[in-house]
Amino acid sequence: MGGAERVILTQATLLQRYGHAVACQFAYVKNEHLFKTSNLKFDTYFKVPLLPNGIVRLGLSILLAPLISKTLQDADLLICHGYGPSTWIGYNVKKVRGTKYISYIHSLPRFLYLDPQMKRDWNFDKTRKFISTISPIARPVLEGIDRIGVLNSETVLANSCFTAQKIRDVYGLRSVVCYPPINTDMFKPINNAEMIDEAVRRYALDRPLIFSSGRIVPIKRWEWLIEAMVHVRKNSPSAMLAIAGEITGSNADYVSRLIKLSESLNIRRNVKFLGFLPENELVKLYNASDVFVYSVPEEDFGLGPVEAMACGTPAIVWDDKAGPCETVVNKKTGFRAEAYNVKDFAERTQDAINFEWDKYQLINFAKENFGCEKHMVMLRSVISSLHQ
Repeated sequence: MGGAERVILTQATLLQRYGHAVACQFAYVKNEHLFKTSNLKFDTYFKVPLLPNGIVRLGLSILLAPLISKTLQDADLLICHGYGPSTWIGYNVKKVRGTKYISYIHSLPRFLYLDPQMKRDWNFDKTRKFISTISPIARPVLEGIDRIGVLNSETVLANSCFTAQKIRDVYGLRSVVCYPPINTDMFKPINNAEMIDEAVRRYALDRPLIFSSGRIVPIKRWEWLIEAMVHVRKNSPSAMLAIAGEITGSNADYVSRLIKLSESLNIRRNVKFLGFLPENELVKLYNASDVFVYSVPEEDFGLGPVEAMACGTPAIVWDDKAGPCETVVNKKTGFRAEAYNVKDFAERTQDAINFEWDKYQLINFAKENFGCEKHMVMLRSVISSLHQ
């Protein structure tokens, strides 16, 4: 349940709101309780109940893609959210049934196109380690499958200009930039101080409050935020870094390492892991925070900074020409720190705490540039062009 999954849910909900019949199909669905608030239909295209989740289902998605087309026979259009086997499934459904498909690229397959250091960070669980182990042998096949799936799309959508450039470099094609939809009906200011204070008390948080959220995996480089807190605490001894993100068996070791790091730096009381939070709780903490921090290097888009802005909270990101540089404007919606300079990141965080922000400017910028309406104008224009 990361950023890409949330984009899929929001996009599908919007399409449904505009009158389309929408169903979400996955190789597997875990933690079904996460979807209880949605009216969407969720299903898996594998009907074998004892088939284990993870690499088995993902691998069979590639091998059995022609058979999967039968599960999708009622679709008039597929929106295939890459990376993963979805674009390859889309290609097979198109070949077998003539169904058109759009590829929406959140990021390129990391086990194929990351640099060596980022690949090592990506290999944090058994599934990824297995993929990396077979990658040198299977790479020509997997890369070929990936290219076929993307290149045969009717249209390729990219979640940022940064991703669009990578698509052009790797696949040699131009994509259409369609920023992910931020639900500004959900992510908005809360004009209820008592509700915000209650959330701060319930999670036992201190101020100034520095907040971050996302998938807690090594490639996101959460240790940089903890290291930055050493510098922040010099000026703000009570400052707290609160991190929201699901903690499971696959990332528990990494979270444990982060906790030990905070202990070794003598800032354990300044760092708190909150676990998975539903959207309504995220909104409260976005509103309660003095600043939102995002230390992910070379991120393709990054939902967190924009959601924070929509709630009136500034964001700190790296100035590394990646996706967040398209959403964070210095002194307007946040600050960009010198790329991968932890001390500068900490200084920009402190600056943001003390800066007089125009909250309406933050909110309007997020709504006008990344709101659902803008996303749907682009998406519906693409869909309409395919049915002319």
